[in-house]
Amino acid sequence: MKRAPTDFMNVRDEWVRRVLTRRDGFAGTVEEELRERKLRLQKRVFQRVNRSRLSGHQEVALILGCQRSGTTLLLDIFAEDLRTATFPEVSVLSRPVGGRLRLRPIPEIRRHVERLAVPLVVLKPIVESQNALDLLEGLDNSHVIWMFRRFDNVAASDLALFGIGNGVSNLQLLLSNEPPNWRAEFVPPATRAVLNRFFAPDMPPHDAAALFWWARNTLFFDRGLNQRADVCLCAYEDLVSDPVVTMRTIYDFLGVEFPDRDITKRVHGDARNPADAALISPDVRAVCEDMLARLRACSVTIRVDRRDRDRESR
Repeated sequence: MKRAPTDFMNVRDEWVRRVLTRRDGFAGTVEEELRERKLRLQKRVFQRVNRSRLSGHQEVALILGCQRSGTTLLLDIFAEDLRTATFPEVSVLSRPVGGRLRLRPIPEIRRHVERLAVPLVVLKPIVESQNALDLLEGLDNSHVIWMFRRFDNVAASDLALFGIGNGVSNLQLLLSNEPPNWRAEFVPPATRAVLNRFFAPDMPPHDAAALFWWARNTLFFDRGLNQRADVCLCAYEDLVSDPVVTMRTIYDFLGVEFPDRDITKRVHGDARNPADAALISPDVRAVCEDMLARLRACSVTIRVDRRDRDRESR
């Protein structure tokens, strides 16, 4: 019996949900599982004992961007702060349909968040990146941290985790919007024109994955996020090469005191290993390099590095 398109999407999203859940520490090695349980218990006790001190003003951080760009790493770092409440893509804030990747209505999220007696709530709804403006409008004291990473590394990571055909599948779903899905939301005609120029069902898989990276990050500028004071860009490469400085910059942006606890101890520099540049064709690479340059020019961590270098040169 042939599956209907919506059935296919539900099966696909359910598979993605299981992969993402596994990535977010609900499975894996016994050592990882025990560490996650210990941290959750430690946070529960800390927040209960310090409830009166932690209650009061609250900030909300929304981690957005393209998949495989270091969003889970950033969420894991925030989770190490005992004062935070963190929510991965699949959580109590997710809709109980379609693989549980989409968020519940914003009023429901707001009510849940307001009940939390913590100074910092962090969500990672990256399939809602195109809805950043609605989230900022609907959640009090909210900020967006848009993560980005080199396109060739994102493409290699995406295909390794989700399969060699994932890039082509993502582009097909974006361009056709059949069935309606998050990839196609708020994608302007100019973006579609570029993608149609390159797209073919048998196109090189790394080209497709890189172009999907380009399309998702184009939203940052198309939606005007680069012009907002409540939005910052963070480069994955900066996070793994200098995690303490980068996280201090992000906490300053959020207006939250940086924790005394070492929250970056699990960050490893080997995450910077480059992908094979030859796997992406020159024309696609040129389009993506231009986008990467635009992102890096707006990166909050790079602006801080430049400011510090200028101060040292005086």
